[in-house]
Amino acid sequence: MRKMARIDEASWTRSLLDLFGDGMFAAVGARRHGDWRCDALDVMRLATADPRGWPRRVCAPGGGVYPPGPDGPFGAVVPADVARVFPVSRRGAEQIVVTLQGDWFRTDGIPDFSAGEAGLLSRAHEVLGRFGEDALFFTNAVSARSDPHADMFRREGAYEGFTGHVMDCGVIALSAAEVGVFWGFTPD
Repeated sequence: MRKMARIDEASWTRSLLDLFGDGMFAAVGARRHGDWRCDALDVMRLATADPRGWPRRVCAPGGGVYPPGPDGPFGAVVPADVARVFPVSRRGAEQIVVTLQGDWFRTDGIPDFSAGEAGLLSRAHEVLGRFGEDALFFTNAVSARSDPHADMFRREGAYEGFTGHVMDCGVIALSAAEVGVFWGFTPD
């Protein structure tokens, strides 16, 4: 396991810009509720600001900005939906964040993946490193249901959808102080 490096705003922003583009969502909020799922919903609805004041990426397909509230990508999500996520290892969470780059969230949809794999994983490690060594990670990728340590680069392409998009996939990162939502959407 790689040692967790202390992340700063410049590194976070650089990695976020490298990993998250159109049709993607990357935002963090503070833990304010007794149930982390409520905190995750606040982040999904863009109802909370990043507690560190760091940037977020919420780009709709085609380059527009997702609006907050019910018109955003997670507008219809309720707490019961968030209860359907599965625990996933840190390594698996990093791999899922990388696969969000590809068509249908698979590595074979990432141009020149073999040459760029190490760099993409490094940036995903940096983004998720913000949540510390004791962080917990959750995903809607069904492969994690039976094996949270599965190789998420070679997972089946089934997901518990959260949105009205054809397909969506992502990771929820959880620390004692923050919750992050890192998600991709396949346009309709």
